[in-house]
Amino acid sequence: MTSANESIRTAGGATGASTAAHLPTAVPGLSLRPARWPEEAAAITEINNAARRAGGSLSVITAEALQTFYEHLEHCDLPADLRIGELDGRPVAYVRVEWRDEQRGDRAFGTAIFRTPDAPAGTFGALLDWALTRHRANAATLPVDGRHPVVTATTWGDDPEGVAAVEARGFLEARFSFEMLRPTLKEIPDRALPAGLEVRPVEPGQLRAIFEAEVETFSGHWGSGLEDGSEANWQEFLADPFNRDTDLWQVAWAGDEIAGMVRPFINAEENARYGVRRGWCENISTWSPWRGKGVASALICRALRALRDRGMTEAALGVDAQNETNALRLYESMGFRAVSREIEWRRPLEDDPAGAVPGGAVPGGDATAEAASAQAARAEAGR
Repeated sequence: MTSANESIRTAGGATGASTAAHLPTAVPGLSLRPARWPEEAAAITEINNAARRAGGSLSVITAEALQTFYEHLEHCDLPADLRIGELDGRPVAYVRVEWRDEQRGDRAFGTAIFRTPDAPAGTFGALLDWALTRHRANAATLPVDGRHPVVTATTWGDDPEGVAAVEARGFLEARFSFEMLRPTLKEIPDRALPAGLEVRPVEPGQLRAIFEAEVETFSGHWGSGLEDGSEANWQEFLADPFNRDTDLWQVAWAGDEIAGMVRPFINAEENARYGVRRGWCENISTWSPWRGKGVASALICRALRALRDRGMTEAALGVDAQNETNALRLYESMGFRAVSREIEWRRPLEDDPAGAVPGGAVPGGDATAEAASAQAARAEAGR
């Protein structure tokens, strides 16, 4: 679920955007302004959680987790790449952009848009139009290296306005994922690890090996990035508040090599907010030589028992529904059922079928300045 996730740390982003002015939009009463970070971390967290809840998500992101994520971003300049959407002076949405080079050859310009249920109609489109302009400005600063520049955006649950906004701007559905729930931790199957594997208590000196094994396991999968094993991501792994309870982790070793892992966690704030006792059976990976041998199912069973022993009564996880290893079928066989859906949308960076900015930024101000800057440089290629 870490991803649920959403810096002060900056690298590789276009700079020079205004950090003070409010930018009006075509949506009456709605304007965009730079975020005051980290002062507004709590407000951004609440917008994020309100959007998740409206989309049917089980997960709650904590302010600490969001701050940790932001502080380790590599290609996002928060003063320029994060905007708050205000309705008559009240924050109701935010948009953040970043970019990453994917292992499959795309340069993905990611767009994170979150809005509260009372945000006015057209908010998603207005924020998306600002993001597209910002992506072009960022792309203009990057070297041309043959990578295919694409823009990504996400919608959650039943969101007809969000879907209409991305489709009107030429996005196509590229991938979808589920949050899944196992509503009881009774009748957990008994699955044994293959011969030669053992689960050992996690020691601090093993954390780097665990991090690197996870990066290697997902290398080449949909969305994996060239910098997934970077120092910034390693430091985020160490700082992630949901990586602290390593007693829950189930890491299978074959001698000195990691064969697979499940790294569960418990989000106490989420459980208190929703009145549940839920653990997340997340961060599931199996090293390729051990796939198809029952490693993941055995580790999931162990993880479910560990959560039950902590007093949890249900478990959840997130899954790429089109995962190359057919993870969805495995999780269904372990008693999980899909409860919410997330769609990833993609389009070429320079494709603009709308020919305008319906519901977006009013011409002038930051939007025009950024577009002009990008065009002057050259037409360039986001529980």
